[in-house]
Amino acid sequence: MIHPTRLGKYEIQGVLGKGAMGVVYKGYDPIIERVVAIKTVRRDLVDADIAVEFMSRFKNEARAAGRLHHPNIVGIYEYGEDDVVAFIAMEFVEGAGLREYLNRNARFEFGQLVGIMSQLLRALEFAHGKGVVHRDIKPANLILTTRGELKVADFGIARIDLSELTMAGTVIGTPSYMSPEQCQGMPSDHRSDLFSAGVVFYELLTGEKPFAGSVETICYKICHDEPRAPSQVSALPLPPGIDALLATALAKAPDARFKNAWAFHQALQKAAGESASRAADETVLNVAGIELPPPIPAAWNDATLTTIERQLARFVGPIAKVLVRQAAAQSANVDAMYAMLATNIVDPTNRQLFVAEPHATGTGLASARTGGPPHATGGRTASAPQDRSGARNSHTRLPLRPLDQTFIDETTMRLAVYLGPIARIVTKKAAQQAKSPEEFAQIVASHIGTQDRYAFLREIGFGER
Repeated sequence: MIHPTRLGKYEIQGVLGKGAMGVVYKGYDPIIERVVAIKTVRRDLVDADIAVEFMSRFKNEARAAGRLHHPNIVGIYEYGEDDVVAFIAMEFVEGAGLREYLNRNARFEFGQLVGIMSQLLRALEFAHGKGVVHRDIKPANLILTTRGELKVADFGIARIDLSELTMAGTVIGTPSYMSPEQCQGMPSDHRSDLFSAGVVFYELLTGEKPFAGSVETICYKICHDEPRAPSQVSALPLPPGIDALLATALAKAPDARFKNAWAFHQALQKAAGESASRAADETVLNVAGIELPPPIPAAWNDATLTTIERQLARFVGPIAKVLVRQAAAQSANVDAMYAMLATNIVDPTNRQLFVAEPHATGTGLASARTGGPPHATGGRTASAPQDRSGARNSHTRLPLRPLDQTFIDETTMRLAVYLGPIARIVTKKAAQQAKSPEEFAQIVASHIGTQDRYAFLREIGFGER
């Protein structure tokens, strides 16, 4: 794929990630000298059957978030389009989605979780006050910056006042986090966001989703079943009031939930207790305990780590900063650094390209480490990363076999959790191109944003365990 060098007035500096119908770029506004993120949709990739609705939703994202100027909401600067793409220029956020932290089993303290939820509820209260309902609150749309600030992103299916973009009878959202009314295709309002926020809080507390299974099973449970009390699942010691708080947030009937986000927020502060609430305020800007980038080890040159981060970001996106600094704290030399980082790249071809990067680009990173022993600057080979026993890293994959309809149907069901109704179109096209289940899985996964892609591949048996 050939990437543009400019979109509108913005200079393209690199790729941040890939979505279902386009690419997210890192851009630069030369007029006011500001770095931005640019989310694009290529018109030729949008299926004709859904083109009008899809493009309407994309423009709706700009309209919805464009009226929301709040420290906990990703800012929107401009909407633009030409014959090839439509794009949204937005605030560039240094950080990673909460989904990435959950996938890596990050350990949160209770006070930190209260701080995260407080920021989310403040953002929702502001958005709802402006007549905007998000309708797809989930960990992947909640970005935690390197300073510990939460940013709500992706208002692509938001409802603005009496918008006609979605009608009664249409199921829309991400199944695991949808409210009962969304699952049933019924009209929804701001209380649907509060239900989704409750699901996120439950998962943060326990490490498990309150409603799990196939898409059909999830929707049935959301509408009819009560999840286990979080105090019975969480490894954290929880205050007595948290179970009742989540029971209200996850009530089946909208009228039984909190009347607004501020009421949810106040109830959370009361249930958490004074000490936890005070700790939450203190940890909002100090969340190094949540696997955020530690200080650069003195033994490593800052320019070297920046170069490695840029190389890795081509394959894993913004989380590269976190991964590189974690690896630097654990690696004795460049070989160990690349071997450790390569395990985060799912696709074998891309993994090989990353490992070979220093030789391919002539960067000389093998001798870039400062202050280390002589053996730390030894040469590199372009082989796959190896562990201490010399065995190549392996990934759990389904056995190579002909692509059959059962696997396609199962993958479609899983993909629907990430893409919604468009999943069936994506898998149908991928099945026409792929020659094996592995190739099919990679094609399908390329339509999912970077933060969710690895979780999806693990679910269907092609990612690291």
